[in-house]
Amino acid sequence: MKCREFIFNICRDRAGPVIVLLVYFLLLTNPIPVAAGCGHNAGRADHILLSWTGDPLTTQTISWQAGAGSGQDSLQYIAAAKYDGTFSDVGKVKGKGSPLDKDYWRFTVTLRGLLPKTEYLYRVGGEGDWSEPASFTTAAPEDRFSFLYMGDVQEGYEDWGDMLAQVWKENPQLRFVLMGGDLVDKGNDLSEWQQFLTAAGPVFRSLPLLAAVGNHDDTNLFRTLFALPTNGPKGHEGTVYSFDYGNCHITVLNSNCMGIPGTLGFDDLAHWLRQDLASSRQTWKFVVFHHPPYQVVQNWRGEHLQKNWVPFLEEGGVDLVFSGHQHVYMRTKPLWEGCIQPEGQGIVYVMGNSGTKYYGPGPDQDYITQQVAWVSNYQLIEIDGNTLYMTAKAASGEVIDTYRIVKGSGVVDNRNDEICPAGFRYYFIPWWLLHPVKTPIDYAAVLTQANAIISANLEGFPSYFTN
Repeated sequence: MKCREFIFNICRDRAGPVIVLLVYFLLLTNPIPVAAGCGHNAGRADHILLSWTGDPLTTQTISWQAGAGSGQDSLQYIAAAKYDGTFSDVGKVKGKGSPLDKDYWRFTVTLRGLLPKTEYLYRVGGEGDWSEPASFTTAAPEDRFSFLYMGDVQEGYEDWGDMLAQVWKENPQLRFVLMGGDLVDKGNDLSEWQQFLTAAGPVFRSLPLLAAVGNHDDTNLFRTLFALPTNGPKGHEGTVYSFDYGNCHITVLNSNCMGIPGTLGFDDLAHWLRQDLASSRQTWKFVVFHHPPYQVVQNWRGEHLQKNWVPFLEEGGVDLVFSGHQHVYMRTKPLWEGCIQPEGQGIVYVMGNSGTKYYGPGPDQDYITQQVAWVSNYQLIEIDGNTLYMTAKAASGEVIDTYRIVKGSGVVDNRNDEICPAGFRYYFIPWWLLHPVKTPIDYAAVLTQANAIISANLEGFPSYFTN
């Protein structure tokens, strides 16, 4: 992005607007190629990720990348209270390695027997070449915490990384991040994953990431890069899993594998999902998967998920479903068996989009409470016992939606009218300019014309959302 802005500024100063637009168009349609090792110090351990494959109270999983044959395959850790500025008296734990390609390997260590609610310092690498120390804190046995949800990234990694870093800076109380798939555009391209990991590095070395796969990143590279729980059904290890944090049970699914009854794998996955939800006694139940059952623009997949999979979510007592795919922000009204329910009942479906790939708003659906298009966004979820509070923000920090519910009481605080009285208030100007609008602007005429075009071509429009 910085390279494009540099060239753009040169052209702006020395040429007319037509030349500027032409050059900018060429840069967008012919991106500068990036080497596979983009953002990675050859040989040295980096691209560190935290996650969990065990109990967040007493374990921490750490993975990193290093050059093949570099010897950067070890980890050292110590309780922060005992750290005296050196790791000289700390033993090493050797990581389990898997090749990414001929040049790079991925190493993973799961630390066990840790103390709850305790900060630890660690570093990865090998003798003479260790990473800078980073820290993590194990979970506390309490029901008051917050986490972050982010939808598709897929492009605009540098901008996304800047947003992520700002969110982390403003919300140091966050305990982990959930992501809904399509972290990259080309899931078999290691150079794209390197861009993602470089952008995320400063945050995800201290804040655990638990991700779902989307239709763009359901690849072997995803499974090698991410060390995720393997408690899902056979054949779905690392892409279908669940874990508990505090009083929450979180189930992550691979919607690419959520087929129709009678097809291969349906019974195994459906049985696992029903058992997973039924066996949890947690106060809150959240499910994450990429394709939304209730959509901004409806198509066959949403109808299929509503018919064949939503009943399992309803049966299991799910409270919120997080998804992505359609590149807008959207929150539904509470839904049960396809019908709108009173606030505090049914399941609420939230769609996020954290990257810079945008689609326009869809037609008004009676089940939608709020949708905001043309904006990168993220969702902050705060848990305080029986109370959940969600705040959705644009990359600029502007609040675009809030939602509060007290479980079991029917108390809901839904203040969209205060935040966005005009409906779609927060927009980005056309995507090819790539600059956020800082103040609310009336796009009524533009939206009216766009919606007229969409309505006139609605029959073919859903195919736009399959990418």
